[in-house]
Amino acid sequence: MNCKAMAFAVAMLACASHAQAIEVYGAVGTEGLGIGAGVGVTNHLGVRADVNGLALSHSFTAGQVRYDGKARFVHGGVYADFFPAPATIPFRLTAGMLVGDDHVDLVGHAVQSTYVYRGVAYPTAGQSVNGRIKLPTVRPYVGIGFGHSPMATPGWSMSFDAGVAYGKPTVELDVPPLITAIVGQATVDDQRQQLQDKADKLKFYPIVKVGVTYKW
Repeated sequence: MNCKAMAFAVAMLACASHAQAIEVYGAVGTEGLGIGAGVGVTNHLGVRADVNGLALSHSFTAGQVRYDGKARFVHGGVYADFFPAPATIPFRLTAGMLVGDDHVDLVGHAVQSTYVYRGVAYPTAGQSVNGRIKLPTVRPYVGIGFGHSPMATPGWSMSFDAGVAYGKPTVELDVPPLITAIVGQATVDDQRQQLQDKADKLKFYPIVKVGVTYKW
């Protein structure tokens, strides 16, 4: 687990414990698995902090290159929950931020035994390219949800979150000199841009998760 994300979340949970520990929770969703804790500030406002982690593999094609990607998302999160009518329904509006080292490592191979650029075929010479899609260390988050209410009765309950984290990803591409010499720098730059276009789909990362909460 990323040390920065862990330290961030632990610090937030420590602050919460010095106030008054109200709840702990576990969750699963598009962020992977997560654990956290929260406290109530007023009847209408609560604060939470958690740590989430996800690892998965995915392959895709960008231009003439087939990429095998391994995603590793590990981050801490801190949130403020606002409850418009906590005595009636535990619906909330949530704002916060994610802090961590979320990235996708890539290994690319030509779809065929050659790269084709502007109608010209170039041999791959058995070479591959390596890259990384990296999301910003800090990303803002907004969403809605149910649960984690400061006015909830002690014991077990459920929670639900739906929202989006924003952050423009950056692309790093390491192309062997042999391939660059064969296809030319313009082709490499074009491939990098095609990969960036793919990566930009992660700019708005959807977060949907359900959790189990225990409150004292």
